[in-house]
Amino acid sequence: MIMADSLISQLPSVSAAGRQEAEKIMERVEQGRGCLLKTDEFVMPQMKSGLAETEPVGEWCNRLLYGDNLLLMEALLNGDPETSLPPLRGKISLIYIDPPFASRSNYRTCCTLKGRDGSFTFEQQTYSDTWQGGMAGYLQMLYPRLYLMRELLSEQGSLIVHLDWHAVHYVKVLLDDIFGSENFRNEIAWCYGGGGAAKRTYPKKHDLLLWYTKSDNWTFNRQFRPYTQGTLERGLTAVKGDKYVLRKEGAGLDDWWAGREVQKILSPTAHENLKFNTQKPEGLLKRIIRGHSCPGDLVADFFCGTGTTGAVAEKLGRRWIMADASRLALIIAYKRLLQQGCRPFIHQSIAGKVTQGENNSRVAICELVLKQLLVQNCSADWDEILLELGGLTYSTYDSLPLSGEIKEKVRELALRDPPALLEYWSVDPDYDGRTFRSRWQCCRERNGRMDTRARIVVPRVTGARRICIKAVDVFGNESTVCETINR
Repeated sequence: MIMADSLISQLPSVSAAGRQEAEKIMERVEQGRGCLLKTDEFVMPQMKSGLAETEPVGEWCNRLLYGDNLLLMEALLNGDPETSLPPLRGKISLIYIDPPFASRSNYRTCCTLKGRDGSFTFEQQTYSDTWQGGMAGYLQMLYPRLYLMRELLSEQGSLIVHLDWHAVHYVKVLLDDIFGSENFRNEIAWCYGGGGAAKRTYPKKHDLLLWYTKSDNWTFNRQFRPYTQGTLERGLTAVKGDKYVLRKEGAGLDDWWAGREVQKILSPTAHENLKFNTQKPEGLLKRIIRGHSCPGDLVADFFCGTGTTGAVAEKLGRRWIMADASRLALIIAYKRLLQQGCRPFIHQSIAGKVTQGENNSRVAICELVLKQLLVQNCSADWDEILLELGGLTYSTYDSLPLSGEIKEKVRELALRDPPALLEYWSVDPDYDGRTFRSRWQCCRERNGRMDTRARIVVPRVTGARRICIKAVDVFGNESTVCETINR
């Protein structure tokens, strides 16, 4: 364990090494040698009528990015000509991050599988918050990422870093070094209840949000909270004199946030609860996004977890970019966006790179079974595609992140009821062999089941139609089937 005085003595070298790494990245970008993005899926949510959504032309598309965010930010600084994304240096209005807290814990997500004969729940690890070198290693990881975030911010932009007591004071030192202490605006305490009560200390019931700006000219939209009942009964004049009156908007927000509007997700049965134990409530992100951006602005989150930032940004009329290195987290975010009725977005990763810890065999261990495929005339100009999945077959169960009794239960379920292991599936009815354009999607519901049949109405094509179906299981394994229909 690193003692505090030893860590303090390491901070100059942590800062120097982090800055050097970030400057090398910027040098590559400026020389046109930066990382490139590859498009894994163009997601166009289907319309309620069953018609496939058409691809937007010349419009901004939100982005869900998978992989190491250091490489992803390098790619965003570089731009992506293939999808008409310009270099984003100085283009992002607000970056909110909820990074690991240096808590030395492993974080997990719960999954409940329901077959024909009952259900069972198991956990999967989403990420480990333990760092080689302890706190110094954690800070070494974070420094170049914070540096690149500053490069991505617009001149009126803000960065809000969400942490707790473990590392917040050390990270503030890094932020002062990167942004300049003069650009520190507020330390906001997010207060919440619930959980156990410590017997020998005060219960730790708040996180801290560090707000920095790119310059001395920043976006800020003042927000208000309701007056307390006591203030409403007493009024302000008794204290401040006749020239002060109660505002209809309420009292201006202070730098401590509490109450129902931003309450932590406490109930395991809450509609918002996605069974991901670091998930933040939408009310908190609504306050942050409303306060530090305007409609149409670009908002980013490079440790996005379950996708709360993008989900809220879209509801508030902002554009968004989200990234995470956990495939399980990205699956939750993907489903969440679809289920709230999102606009088209692009799912991308780094070209030629595999995220550390990624299982290279994830595509190979399962195979998608197509039970039925039928294309028939719907009208003079439209075709109707009818699909039914048979589920997934597994070549091996050894690669699944399970052991013991749970592994045997999953094996039995996969044999008896294969669709029960599906997390979501999607269809590209006109696959070009290069970019999967998902125009129809179906996700597993909270009851653990999903529809394995699809009816898709698409414009008629002359000649052959190549249809591609992609399915992802609850472990993140992906499988595709492509069929060519000659007309």
